[in-house]
Amino acid sequence: MALQKISVAKQKAIAKLHKQGLTYRAIARRVGVHFTIVGDYVRGDSKPAPQKTDAEIEASIRAQLKRTAASPADLAEVLSVKPGQVRRLLAGMERRGVLLVKHPDGQFEMASTINIAPGRFELRAKPGQEQLYGITSDNHLCSVYSRLDVLNAAYDHFERRGIRHVLNAGNMIDGEARFNKTELLTAPGMDNQIDYLIDKWPVRKGIVTHFIAGDDHEGWYAQREGIEIGRYMERRAKDAGREDLHYLGYAEADVALRCGSGASVMRVVHPGGGSAYATSYTAQKLVESYQGGEKPHVLIIGHYHKFEHGYPREVHCVQAGCTEDQSLFMRKRKLGAHVGFLEMRITQDAAGVINRFGVEWFPFFDRGFYEKRFK
Repeated sequence: MALQKISVAKQKAIAKLHKQGLTYRAIARRVGVHFTIVGDYVRGDSKPAPQKTDAEIEASIRAQLKRTAASPADLAEVLSVKPGQVRRLLAGMERRGVLLVKHPDGQFEMASTINIAPGRFELRAKPGQEQLYGITSDNHLCSVYSRLDVLNAAYDHFERRGIRHVLNAGNMIDGEARFNKTELLTAPGMDNQIDYLIDKWPVRKGIVTHFIAGDDHEGWYAQREGIEIGRYMERRAKDAGREDLHYLGYAEADVALRCGSGASVMRVVHPGGGSAYATSYTAQKLVESYQGGEKPHVLIIGHYHKFEHGYPREVHCVQAGCTEDQSLFMRKRKLGAHVGFLEMRITQDAAGVINRFGVEWFPFFDRGFYEKRFK
């Protein structure tokens, strides 16, 4: 018969007090368990649980912290492990990007993605210097619709042009949901998709990709697994020897373009919601939604799989297109896919003000177009 589990410390206390000749009820009062449990352990009806692996203990920690906040000592008591082991596992979880919140009283709790602070980064240039940036977004690696040929063509172009910084507005991988599982090239699992990304994402000498993680697709892992997925992707890439994938932040990040005595702000975002009837509408409403003093000077927008350059409220809005063909999901919703990549050119004055700005769009068409053309 399955019995209530008790900690190893309580098991040892029961054995010690029993040797001293105390009754089951007396032992139960001292240890804080029911007297029947004392009897079961004394008679040997229940054996101590086998040693759990770190992975099993971590899973139990996650489950416990999703229910309620707890200190390492509380977790150790509930899980029948040593407090030091719990502290070690919590530290490792934090390093890997697990969404843990540590309260002032020392208790931990699992957080949601809404608790992730926007990212911050900066790049420097000289006044009058033309800055070249590559832009790509919504690549959806691991999907059968993903266009690795376009992505590699983009990085070939960036390398030829001497571009050193590529900005990515999210959805580098396709993630997993009920409706896309039959369209994936990889076996199920977050790490399988990240392995594919590390193996297939273009490597070009001197080029660093600065990316954000979307709140969808790769963000589904963040929501389900309770992990800051972009930070985890970056760490996995570094462990594999790739230093060229730099995580900026979750859903959005500000990049300060420092020049001379000042700076302009370039914001990289992966918004939510569906595409509007007019391509420019979502970008316009996004800029209009910003409070006073929050507007960036440049806004790079992913998610919508569209290319567009507008200038609402004197903000250079660049929708970054995609490197994924139109999927069945998009076709059912009459959503077009603008497949391609961008080169962005910026010049700033001595005060950091952007006085020249341009983007060039490199369009591609569906895979079938090239298959027919070169038969």
